[in-house]
Amino acid sequence: MNTRSSIFMLVGATALVLLLGLPLLFFPLAWARRLGWKIPEQTDLTNYFGRSLGGVALAIAIMCFQAARDPWGYRGVFDLIILVGIFMTAVHLYGFVKKSQPWFENVEVFLYPLVSLLAWIFYPRAG
Repeated sequence: MNTRSSIFMLVGATALVLLLGLPLLFFPLAWARRLGWKIPEQTDLTNYFGRSLGGVALAIAIMCFQAARDPWGYRGVFDLIILVGIFMTAVHLYGFVKKSQPWFENVEVFLYPLVSLLAWIFYPRAG
């Protein structure tokens, strides 16, 4: 009954793992360079935060894979995706206004609200 919800979660979780979670967890500075960030001389804190964010992204992705199997039972994951999208939009909008991030991060000002909107559209229905 919630096939569209399941597909949304499967596609989103897979993208999250491949594009954010694993690259940040294992190669945070290489990932940052590819997106156009300038890497500071002192990188310990940068690596720490990158790996931390990668771990959080993977944890969210795992919950999304669970939600894909039972969207109604894991509908809280849809709420989480909506909230993450809202907060990440604000973070990236701040960076855009301050002109403190590479161009690809500016694209994410539009990506995160889209993901929140899609989570709302594909929110599972009872049944």
